[in-house]
Amino acid sequence: MGQPLTVAGRFPAISHAVRQWLELGVDPELSGSARRCQFITNATPALVLLMVMFYFPIFLGMGNWTLAMSCVWQAPIPLIGIAWFRWRQRCGKSPHYWKACVICQATTLVGITGGQGTLLGTHFYFLLFFLTAPLIVPVSDQRGMAITCIVCLAWFTLLHYFPWPAAPQVQALPPLILKALNLTVLLSGSAILFVALLGSELFSDVLENRIQQMAATDLLTGLGNRRRFYSALAQLQARFEREQRPFCLAMLDLDFFKRINDSRGHDVGDEVLRHVSALLRDNVRAEDQVCRIGGEEFAILFADTTAAQAFAACEAIRQAIAHSPANAEGQAVSVTASLGVAAWGASHNAQSFLAAADRALYSAKRAGRNRVKRHKESETSLGTA
Repeated sequence: MGQPLTVAGRFPAISHAVRQWLELGVDPELSGSARRCQFITNATPALVLLMVMFYFPIFLGMGNWTLAMSCVWQAPIPLIGIAWFRWRQRCGKSPHYWKACVICQATTLVGITGGQGTLLGTHFYFLLFFLTAPLIVPVSDQRGMAITCIVCLAWFTLLHYFPWPAAPQVQALPPLILKALNLTVLLSGSAILFVALLGSELFSDVLENRIQQMAATDLLTGLGNRRRFYSALAQLQARFEREQRPFCLAMLDLDFFKRINDSRGHDVGDEVLRHVSALLRDNVRAEDQVCRIGGEEFAILFADTTAAQAFAACEAIRQAIAHSPANAEGQAVSVTASLGVAAWGASHNAQSFLAAADRALYSAKRAGRNRVKRHKESETSLGTA
């Protein structure tokens, strides 16, 4: 029988569920600002419900049933909001940005009219809703933004100059308790604002990272492209200068790949490229970098690797490709690869390093293809360039 999950064991599952909820219905085709608004819209009712649950045990511990019951009346509003948003987004319908603001306002109004009154300063939440409105309503929706902000300010002004009386049980609280509750409202409001801004900032960071990843990824194979290759090469070069840690480069080219495209079509050729890319990923270490830098040409950076070790790794890759035909349109398509290996030296720069590996690759092709050659061997056969 399995061991029961601990809190720490449950946390990744809870974190994943929360992330799924926050990203539910977030349309990747929209602009970054629109996706951020969808993200915050999902978070809003959950955050409101969290604040209601935060106050309920406090009021209950005080023995003030009026305040505790006001939380009970408030809770259904964000719960309905969560269910409503989830249903709409599962149906593929666009989110109601302004309804997220209405959930905040309605929950606060129910708390005020349900016994809290304005004695606790809860109406100051409407100023918070005014400040966070740009996070929820898209900036492009100028009309929605204006209506939301005006409504928030109107509710605050009305309740500030025409206070709503609290229930007798609340008015009977000692002044010190009232001050503490006012401070709690202020601090919790600041916490909500902080979480909203933090969530927006984190989403922006995730979006920026995703854009950078897309810019450095080959769309067909999912491998890194030239941009990622040169970035990884620069990192290995800097580490070599600091710590003298060896690394190698292998250039790989599929043999007679043009024949596959010409005789079987580009769709089959693309499937072969994806198949070879998967083999490359499976036959290198996590610290190595595989990139597609041309049509059927790939580059492999081997970190902390000598020339002999890189040669052995490339030989294993060559054999894996030769003995694993691709399955394209129900047919087995065999392909082989030629590889050239070069080790980084102190006299190298990026251009000469690539040239050395290219010379080794050219030597492998001249020697009959489907083989691996090292840079020294290429210099012996071709002479110095």
